[in-house]
Amino acid sequence: MSQGTASVKVPMALAGLWLLTASVSVLAVPFTIATVPGWHTITRYLQMVSGVQTWVSIAACVGLLMLSRRKHSESEEEWAQGAILIYVLGGVISAVLLNYGVFPQWLAKSASLAKQAQVLSLMLLHWCCAWLTWHSLRRHRPQA
Repeated sequence: MSQGTASVKVPMALAGLWLLTASVSVLAVPFTIATVPGWHTITRYLQMVSGVQTWVSIAACVGLLMLSRRKHSESEEEWAQGAILIYVLGGVISAVLLNYGVFPQWLAKSASLAKQAQVLSLMLLHWCCAWLTWHSLRRHRPQA
């Protein structure tokens, strides 16, 4: 196994974990709203899902950013070149904005369609950043 092959496995795992948690949270919000009675119970569940998803996303993105630089060098890893770092930074920014900006406002004013649209669009943007990162890393995996 070459150095380039081994160096893509950990970033792929981080991107996969990030994509998994983003996908679960995107699916959990409408499922929770549809099945759980009582707005206070819904908000408690959604806050837990949002908190876990945010911290997993931030940890995965920071890990990807840390792994993107070669040790003792100023050059980037082969997999980190191009738009992938923009997707990772977009993921961090959208996770922070979602969890600490728009999501708490939506939970406080559940009837606001503008807040619902903001939450939905940020969740989809965050999911797209995770998917694009994972898809970009997939191109650098070894061919069997």
